[in-house]
Amino acid sequence: MASRELPAEQVGIPKFDPNGTATGTLFELSSHERAREALETGLTLDAPGFNIFVVGEDRSGRMTQTLAFLTEFLKDKPVPDDWVYLNNFRRSHRPKPVRLPPGVGRAFRDAMARTIPNLRDALVQAFGGEEFTTAMERAGKEVHDKIEEEVDALRQDAREHGLTILQTSNGLMVAALDEEEKPIGIDKLPEDRRVAVQEEAQRIGSILGDILRRAAVMQGELAENIQQLRRQAADHAVGAMLEGLHTEFSKYGGLNRWLITLREDILDNLALFFPQQPAMPGVPVEQREPPERRYMVNLLVDHGDDKECLPVLEANPFYENLFGRIEYRSTGGYLDTDFTLIRAGALHKANGSILVLRAEAIGIHPISWSFLKGALRDSEIRIEEQHRQGGVQITGSPNPKPIPLDVKVVIVGAPRWYYAFFSIDPEFRTHFKVKADIDPDMDATDQNLAALSSVIRETAMRVGASAIEDEAVQRLLGQSSRWAGDRTKITAQAEIVEDVLTEAVHLASRADGVITSDLLKKAVARRRRRNARVEDRLQEQVHRKTIMIDTDGAVVGQVNGLTVRDVGDHTFGSASRITARASIGRRGVINIERDVEMSGPIQQKGAMVLHGYLTGVFARTRPVSFNCSITFEQNYGGVEGDSASLAELIAIISDLSDLPARQDLAITGSVNQRGMAQAIGGAHHKIEGFYRTCKENGLTGKQGVVIPRANERNLVLRSEVGEAVADGTFHIYSVDTIEDALALFLGMPVGVRAVDGTYPAETVYGRVQATLAEFDRILVRSRHDQSDAAD
Repeated sequence: MASRELPAEQVGIPKFDPNGTATGTLFELSSHERAREALETGLTLDAPGFNIFVVGEDRSGRMTQTLAFLTEFLKDKPVPDDWVYLNNFRRSHRPKPVRLPPGVGRAFRDAMARTIPNLRDALVQAFGGEEFTTAMERAGKEVHDKIEEEVDALRQDAREHGLTILQTSNGLMVAALDEEEKPIGIDKLPEDRRVAVQEEAQRIGSILGDILRRAAVMQGELAENIQQLRRQAADHAVGAMLEGLHTEFSKYGGLNRWLITLREDILDNLALFFPQQPAMPGVPVEQREPPERRYMVNLLVDHGDDKECLPVLEANPFYENLFGRIEYRSTGGYLDTDFTLIRAGALHKANGSILVLRAEAIGIHPISWSFLKGALRDSEIRIEEQHRQGGVQITGSPNPKPIPLDVKVVIVGAPRWYYAFFSIDPEFRTHFKVKADIDPDMDATDQNLAALSSVIRETAMRVGASAIEDEAVQRLLGQSSRWAGDRTKITAQAEIVEDVLTEAVHLASRADGVITSDLLKKAVARRRRRNARVEDRLQEQVHRKTIMIDTDGAVVGQVNGLTVRDVGDHTFGSASRITARASIGRRGVINIERDVEMSGPIQQKGAMVLHGYLTGVFARTRPVSFNCSITFEQNYGGVEGDSASLAELIAIISDLSDLPARQDLAITGSVNQRGMAQAIGGAHHKIEGFYRTCKENGLTGKQGVVIPRANERNLVLRSEVGEAVADGTFHIYSVDTIEDALALFLGMPVGVRAVDGTYPAETVYGRVQATLAEFDRILVRSRHDQSDAAD
């Protein structure tokens, strides 16, 4: 099949119908259909491990649209529960988590915050009341009077025997009386009285000891009675308030038992509600925990203001942001903490909902990734202080009980993260069993065009346009086909579409805010100009002949190949001179880039394929002997890929046939060992690069580019190039085989092999065959000459 010249309507930006009736989001496009089905499966499957990894190319709107889809999925779901941490009175270092309905956590916290000051006032009032004071005094007086009565009776007994009972700084003691009934020591009595008095003193002392022991028991009983009176008074004073709390909140699981223990703990720690007594001089005062802190409700997660269930996006998932943390306060020069300083992480906030993470964000936090897998495995959230691992623990720091975890985790990222990082983790597939894969493009069907048109219109309004014309939507649909690199497809990279619309709105704001086709064209041109500095400098060097590229005439063994360069924010094509030099020898095709280690393996493979083709065509009946070096001239940065192998083969055959190759043509394409042209990437960038070189050197009307026929659908050229094709000043040809390309470049029939394996003399292959035969004759003659000389 001969080469075919492509008409302008098959290479320019396609014109699609922008007036479809479909509406909806990107997830209704066929490019997102597979991902949508996967998301629905993962979200509705309530089984371990069915978490989701959304895979999408950069700028595909993968995060924005995933969040929108998840939000829509959750809109009919109930708002997640609140979580609170409460003081564990028996094990204060193990705070107790309690799940509460949304809004109840805040109500309970506020109720407790109001109750504690009221309890203090009630206790102060109860303990300062006349009834409690009278009861305390009565109980004390009863014990005192009873003890005094026994002591007075014993004192009367002692007096009858010349003794008395004195109150000293060391307590009650027995003393003798002199004749004037004044206390004296027994050792000062006359000898005749001393023995009898000592015996009575021992008896009285023994009785006094019994009385004092009974007094101590009675004092203990009094203390217990007073404590019981205090508990009864306190219970009576606070009972109504605590009963109110119990009535309102005991119906929630986990709070009933805690409210019961709360009442007991308050009665056991009444001293916390009263001012602390000053210590003795030089004795440090032990700091008591204020009741406002001891009985505080730590509202860990508060959904009280949420009207609907929403996904939670954690942008920076280092450990504390994901799992929570424990804060510290400075108290008297040292750090202090307790359960009230436990803070929630994203997993707590997303519990009962969906947690969304960026792959690149979680990927750079291996500790978070490891603990996340553990949380999903155990279905619980543990808060651990990573910064204190292996360090000295602070006395009293809490070790919170874990919270049950019920969450779907959705990781969103580019394919490189899925395949190069996560999928190599043996535990990854255990916890993320669902892959939601977004295609980078989609077929330009009526349904997809209508849906994307709707997305374009909605996006235009969202970014501030007052309106967008149908012609503008049509142009952007065509531009999306160019971004897809296929005129039968449109891109799914919604963020690029939004960026162009945003810039068009900025331009439209100078007028009436309406986005027109011309404004869109201008916005795209401005984006290209901003990013095209490297391309402009390269073309400048070509125009100044610093980089040598011919765009007219014909040269033996020289062909314009085409390369594509990607500088991150801009992709462009440019011409590269490929030359071949044939000579007598036996090495075959010599790849200079390979010999100096400037080529990659694919480029080396392409050069070896050329040798396979040449030997397959010309060594059917006799061996071929030749050397032919090929190289990319003025290339100093290395070469990779086989998209120039067609150009290399033409250069070799041009030199072997001694036929000049057209310089007003450039070619891109791969070739196999049977001479068939194979598709390559970046065809439209390469064509535009050569067109610009030709334009700056001067268009002759004969210049053009040759591409493999398989790449016809990939041509979505800028309007300027399409117009040049339309008016005949620039040409684009497609070929199926190397023979088609040779006919274009060398201007001579390639030739058909005869039965005996020869080609007609005045054909390209006939001339090549003659050159190879001459090389072989020279080699044979040289070998014979060398043999004769040796003899």
